[in-house]
Amino acid sequence: MKFEIKHEIPGRIRIHVMQGRMSVTQADTLLYFLKSLESVTQATVYERTADACICFFGDRASVIQ
Repeated sequence: MKFEIKHEIPGRIRIHVMQGRMSVTQADTLLYFLKSLESVTQATVYERTADACICFFGDRASVIQ
């Protein structure tokens, strides 16, 4: 999945998925995937803008992979 990091502070990243609008199914799939990662504490996916806000602890590289 191609994405661009829009904003980043320690412990939080906001990304934009490189596509138009997301369907509800795509947004739900991305949300469940992000929440299944061990280092992610909270995730929110916005289907209208194709953005996701990811709160995490630990290493940033593990979330981006």
